[in-house]
Amino acid sequence: MSESPSSNPTVPPELPTRAAEFEDGSGDDFHFAGEVTAEFPVPAMPDHLGDYAIKEMIGAGGMGQVYLAEHVRMQRIVAIKTLPGQLMKDPRAVSRFYDEIRAASRVLHPNIVAAFDAGEDKGIHYLAMEYVDGMTLTRWVSRSGPMSVGQAASVIRQAAMGLLHAHRVGIIHRDVKPGNLMRSIDGTVKVVDLGLARLSTAGLIIKHDTDERAVEEKPNKGRLIGTLPFMAPEQLEDPDSADPRSDIYSLGATLYFLLTAQPPFAGDYLEQVYGHRHGEIPDLMQMRRDVDLQFANIFRRMMAKTPEERYASLDEVIEDLGEYADKTSEPQWLAEFSMRQPVGETGSTLAGGSTAGQVANVMAIDLGMFFSAAAEASPAGRVNLLTAGGGGRSLFRMAVSSDGNELFYGDEAMKIRTTNARNLAHCAAMYIGKPVIEREIAGRQCPPEVLLGMMIRKLTQNAWEIDAAPAAVALTVPASYDQFHRRAVLQAAQIAGLSSVRLVDRSVAAVQSALLESAFDSLDSEQPSAADAAVSGGHSIVEASSDQFILFVGLTGQATETAVFQRDANRLKQLATAGHWNTGTLPWQQRLVELAADIYLQAFNVDPRKTSQAPMLQVACESAMNALMILPSAKITVEIHGTKQPITIRRSQWLTRCKGLLEGLRRSIKVACMTAGMSRRRIDTLVTLGPLLRIKEIRDEVLRGLRQNLSVQAVDRSDVARGAAACLAGELPGRSTIATPPLGVTSQTIGILVEDGRGRRRILPILPKSTPLPARANRRLTVGEGREKMALSLVESSGIEQDDWQSLGRYDFTIDDEAHGSESRARSIGFEINVNGLLTVRAQTPGMPGSTKLATLPKPNLSDEAVAAWTRWVDKLD
Repeated sequence: MSESPSSNPTVPPELPTRAAEFEDGSGDDFHFAGEVTAEFPVPAMPDHLGDYAIKEMIGAGGMGQVYLAEHVRMQRIVAIKTLPGQLMKDPRAVSRFYDEIRAASRVLHPNIVAAFDAGEDKGIHYLAMEYVDGMTLTRWVSRSGPMSVGQAASVIRQAAMGLLHAHRVGIIHRDVKPGNLMRSIDGTVKVVDLGLARLSTAGLIIKHDTDERAVEEKPNKGRLIGTLPFMAPEQLEDPDSADPRSDIYSLGATLYFLLTAQPPFAGDYLEQVYGHRHGEIPDLMQMRRDVDLQFANIFRRMMAKTPEERYASLDEVIEDLGEYADKTSEPQWLAEFSMRQPVGETGSTLAGGSTAGQVANVMAIDLGMFFSAAAEASPAGRVNLLTAGGGGRSLFRMAVSSDGNELFYGDEAMKIRTTNARNLAHCAAMYIGKPVIEREIAGRQCPPEVLLGMMIRKLTQNAWEIDAAPAAVALTVPASYDQFHRRAVLQAAQIAGLSSVRLVDRSVAAVQSALLESAFDSLDSEQPSAADAAVSGGHSIVEASSDQFILFVGLTGQATETAVFQRDANRLKQLATAGHWNTGTLPWQQRLVELAADIYLQAFNVDPRKTSQAPMLQVACESAMNALMILPSAKITVEIHGTKQPITIRRSQWLTRCKGLLEGLRRSIKVACMTAGMSRRRIDTLVTLGPLLRIKEIRDEVLRGLRQNLSVQAVDRSDVARGAAACLAGELPGRSTIATPPLGVTSQTIGILVEDGRGRRRILPILPKSTPLPARANRRLTVGEGREKMALSLVESSGIEQDDWQSLGRYDFTIDDEAHGSESRARSIGFEINVNGLLTVRAQTPGMPGSTKLATLPKPNLSDEAVAAWTRWVDKLD
């Protein structure tokens, strides 16, 4: 071990003075040559210790002295650590010193300083270690300032590799900090100083009754072991309770130091203790503009207050940081090793590698059932509407048809609706969950994910005219979309050729759009309708005030959606959601079709739905519904016995048929407000989306129970696309004036099916609905004696009021009592929902480091191989 920026290991290092470092314990444990004070009297330097010739002292402190030495026969340069002179005869100090030696001897890893030898000579106890030509991270930051995100990710990732190895052999460091991490001149990061390490009892060591020290050892509760600015909350309470997750917390605090040159919680002793226990985890996105949302979430998860909310194992940290690590600053051996490893599934939806310099524009698509819109945004704050429909049109009609292998999209595709519907596919989102849509496109019946991907591909070609692909793409989805629907949309995006995708809840994008300035740079400036002007006055009325509560109500082709938000001075926060993806505008349209069919049946004794006129009736009712949004009545005409027969439908008749749907809409508003824990009277602003909400009778029902002086603003699909683009741009590094991205919540409850001793089954919620994203929970599950397998059945809440459950699937674990004893009957299961709303499950045998990522549940409609095959087919058609 050493401290030197020089490539010559025999040259004494030139180091900054102690004043250049933190005075709160975050610095190194040693004073270095030329800094020795009376506080740490140093004995005369010996000429030899055992087989080592001492060359010079390179460090001294309360933890001992460090000498540069050379093995006489092997001629190997080493660093020799000795106890301080005043502690040489202290039995407990000597015992602790040899604890460190034994701990160091258990680990051999490129990212841990190696222990070569130990002994006693002339009454001096010593440890011969690997000499590292470099400096601690404390001094690196002191000299060079905060690291780039890529550099910090690389350093922490290497440290995590070393610590993971230590955890696997039963060693908890308990003092991870910048001063105990060294960076050599070739870029290798080394974990040093296992003096405070604790040997785990997870079946990895054997305690002998004859060990005299075991009798004298006392619990450490009531003592601080570690370094306060980087200490995990549970370690403050009881140092002996520290486990691998405590080291993860300290490593997260070290990551913060590398990026900001300060520990996460500053102040005096009590202020730091309070910060670790109760203080809000710092927001890296507020501290650094080159930090994206995914990276900030990695940091937050490392520094979660409770171990259960943190990463379960460092292998997860290594995997997630791998996407950000700057490979140019890593040692050659690590680069060569990484090239030989299999490429895993990416956990981030954003571009990997170093985040520095990634300031390319992003695109967002408001992905609707009937129409979609697109927008772009730059991190500098510029948000533009794009021509998703091509030819200067802002809206893209979600339809595809074919004539042989020739494809038609949008309005062109819809022209054959009444003449050759067999070769037309539209409303693809409605069919998610079915193996195929029974329409022939280019001679094949395709899964809905494939047809949806084809439409997204065409829309992107229309809208994105820049040669380089967007840095990332946001796709809006209803908040009520479950795991299966969300994964289906991501598979469609993959088939469309989009590699970096974020799913944004439509309610979040809609409210964010209402908060944007009204001066958009738009390619297609649409005039607000009279209904919109009557509601909002034609401009944004969401005031930039703090502690504002906003209600979103959306009624679109895909879903009924309600959500409650809180807006403070810094960020928009989603509090609760309600609604269902199966209750959009299609049921309203179906009520109109049923009403028209009943009128024809009564007037002409013919039900058009049972004749060849069924497609014409559907088209006529769609046009009539659009008319009823602004007129009290509308006409519908279809052929009856060869003669065109018109009928008139009044809006009041139709809304009477829709009474149950309207009650469901009001109920979803109540559920959202109740889940958020607030009265509807506290809502300051209402944001609406969907043409049906422009109808006075429907809007009045929505407003019933809300404040009379409520501000109301209607947004459309173009606005939502711009809001989604702003959300995504806010996540990326290089942000300028654009708002910090909103915080979302889980829209369903994830639970497991458990069974008691009497065989009675019940559902145990694990991640409740409305938990802030990303969400994580760990559970220890145990199977009863006599069973050879453990079954873990996952369920997800569903329905408008989330009072129903649907199965996600099951995991089976084999019990092996002979191999692992009683521990084999238990599993520590980690459940995580990321910012895309997607669930990941990991399993870990209790007491053992490392975890295994389990298969995706529910199983997607398309396998990875099928997605690849369909993508190739779509490529050939393009």
